[in-house]
Amino acid sequence: MTTSRLEALLGATTDLQEGVYIPRLGTDFIVKALDEDTLEKARAQATTGKDGSVDESLFNRLLIAEAVADPDLNDKGLRDHYEASDAADVVKKALLPGEQSRIVQALLRLSGFVDDAKLIDEAKN
Repeated sequence: MTTSRLEALLGATTDLQEGVYIPRLGTDFIVKALDEDTLEKARAQATTGKDGSVDESLFNRLLIAEAVADPDLNDKGLRDHYEASDAADVVKKALLPGEQSRIVQALLRLSGFVDDAKLIDEAKN
């Protein structure tokens, strides 16, 4: 018997996670899907200037800070080690741009986006 669309939706979970391997560190980061409220909050924090433009680098760092479940990027020891003010600052100081991109791609895929161009366009509007 085929599952109906309604049954599929009723049985679905948004608690999705996957490991993202970071070769330089020799370990996986556990990344989780983000909900709409979290995306909107990150977009608002990354919106700069009177024209409402979005600082894409900050937006990505905020998304990573929220999506990485393990390691805890807000760990006090980690913040102290990198002399970072918050988890997004840890991302900037501890991860290379390509590593950040790898994590963003995973969190966007988990959150239902085919590619990050759609999310960036939505964030700008």
